[in-house]
Amino acid sequence: MIRIAIVEDNPDLLDEVSFVLRHEHFQVTPCLDGGEFDVALQQESFDVVVLDVGLPGEDGFSIARRIRQTHPATGIVLMTARGDIADRIQGMQEGADAYLTKPVDLRELALVIRAISRRLPHTTGPTQGLRLFLLDQVLQLEGGERLALTRSESLLLSRLSRTPGQQATRQQLIEALGYRYADYDPRRLEAIISRLRKKLTQAGLEEGVIRVVRQTGYAFSYPLLERERMES
Repeated sequence: MIRIAIVEDNPDLLDEVSFVLRHEHFQVTPCLDGGEFDVALQQESFDVVVLDVGLPGEDGFSIARRIRQTHPATGIVLMTARGDIADRIQGMQEGADAYLTKPVDLRELALVIRAISRRLPHTTGPTQGLRLFLLDQVLQLEGGERLALTRSESLLLSRLSRTPGQQATRQQLIEALGYRYADYDPRRLEAIISRLRKKLTQAGLEEGVIRVVRQTGYAFSYPLLERERMES
């Protein structure tokens, strides 16, 4: 799954963009400013960062410059109301791969992100372990057997496996499903996790492959390589 950070200081727009991109099968981390983004960056890596320019404190141009210096392989999309040619030129000089002027059609944003991602270098991932084909909703086991998953199970497994052995909070998992945390019954999450755990154990994986982190969330402890689709 393509991992995206969105840095946007308008909470309503941040909510809207995050919601739509999750339904486009991206893994989304929303941030209201550069400080929140820096905290998120300490916890995980991103394939593409979508930046507003007119942020409080450090602006998007400065953040883009830092990303390009410290994470040169990361894609950068500037999404801003500042559409003057001078701003566009500055944005590209700071390292942006694309410059979109608001209001942005979110379908176009999704296409731009995918196009940038195709140009990025990809790691080969583990040589041993599971393989998740997210859009096909298939988990391939080490022996080559394939396990059919539901869309919800695929999205949860993708989020759980991002940092093997480490935890994902209930809020992160619910948002990975494309829902707002405050509107979602956590018992639904528990039911999906239970079904997924049962499928994995019936397929021969150890029972503790998904374990509960008390009062926080869940953790996944198995190497997994993720791709969007199986090769034809």
